[in-house]
Amino acid sequence: MLEVVITVVIVIALLIFMGVSAETVFVICAAVILGLVAVAMVLFALFFLITDISLLFRKRVQGKFLRVDDSERFDHAIYHVDNQEYACIFPAESFGRKNIYHENKEYLLLISRNPKRRSAYDKHSLIIIAIGNVCSIIFVVLLISAFMFIRTGI
Repeated sequence: MLEVVITVVIVIALLIFMGVSAETVFVICAAVILGLVAVAMVLFALFFLITDISLLFRKRVQGKFLRVDDSERFDHAIYHVDNQEYACIFPAESFGRKNIYHENKEYLLLISRNPKRRSAYDKHSLIIIAIGNVCSIIFVVLLISAFMFIRTGI
């Protein structure tokens, strides 16, 4: 990350030494930052669109919560369904974990129809997906509004 900052500082310094006005450099920097924000918004919306599509190919089952597995980068809730363990795709909630996850309690899950992929979405994942979908719609509306604003030249 430090390399990126140093590179940006060097490029800005070179532009100023080449005689480009500070106002133009500022406009270029603002355009690059806004472009990166727009790309992040599109990727965010695309992630939740792909997640929504994957939900269509899942089956509803009841599964017992076993534990939170903390052996990987992110903690995952592990559920027991038909003598198999299924890991929740989304990371386990860390805030209020004791109130959310209760051992041996039955939860509604959406599991993969492919027996080789033992992944699941739990209730908390579905709430996150719903919030992500709302945010994605807001992002898309903002991007379309910004594009129309820039196009009209107002």
